[in-house]
Amino acid sequence: MESEAARNESAPKGVARHPKEVIAEYWDLRSHSYAKGVTANGKEEREVWKRCLAPNTADLHIRRALDVGAGAGFLSFVLNDMGIDVTGMDLSRGMLSQAREAACHQKLDLEFCQGDAESLPFQSSSFDLVVSRHLLWTLPNPARALDEWTRILRPGGRILAIDGNWFDPSAKKKLARRFSGLLTSLSHDRNPVPFQKYYQPIEMHLPLYHHSKPDRCQALFEAAGLQGVAFDRLPEINRFYKRHTNLSFRLANADAVFLVKGEKSARPLR
Repeated sequence: MESEAARNESAPKGVARHPKEVIAEYWDLRSHSYAKGVTANGKEEREVWKRCLAPNTADLHIRRALDVGAGAGFLSFVLNDMGIDVTGMDLSRGMLSQAREAACHQKLDLEFCQGDAESLPFQSSSFDLVVSRHLLWTLPNPARALDEWTRILRPGGRILAIDGNWFDPSAKKKLARRFSGLLTSLSHDRNPVPFQKYYQPIEMHLPLYHHSKPDRCQALFEAAGLQGVAFDRLPEINRFYKRHTNLSFRLANADAVFLVKGEKSARPLR
């Protein structure tokens, strides 16, 4: 279920399986329910994302874009709506199956492939834009991933990473998630795959699991040598999810989503 690169890595000390193997298995099992999304307003949701992404892509001449951790294809479909030639890639074969099925249903000719976000199967300088959505928090080595994303960018290309502060360890957020979990357990919308069963044994090996915040991700972008690094708290996106998701989701994920961007230097290093 995992890529060749993931299989070749040894598990960290004290962990029975490599985190990537666990992650791939979880998202394979979760793919069908995840593909249903968190709102019933699919068209409106895509329009909101297009408006928020447009200012970050309008100044680029984009021939090729890569959606890393494409999941069920949501961001790939948004970029396609914007007239961008996009390839979607994910570690989970189950997620890719959902993405391909959705693309077929929408009569979209999009390419989806299986791969590891920390070891990309693409040549250097082969993309103009790299995007990710809800991926950084679940990577064992996000710094390595950013190095790879930068490698495959052409000079002057851009990375847009969307993530969320899903597991903030503060007491207030923990209480909100606990109450959200209680509401979800009584709802038909509950996750059919036990998240903690998979992620609790590996969370200490995921650097951003508890720390997926704009300033932390911005620091990673800067350490990767990216230029013009900045973040956007995406107020319109967060307002949309407040209006269109159930109470349990809003409690656990209030104002969670943000975007960090950075560009590869247009000048070669000496």
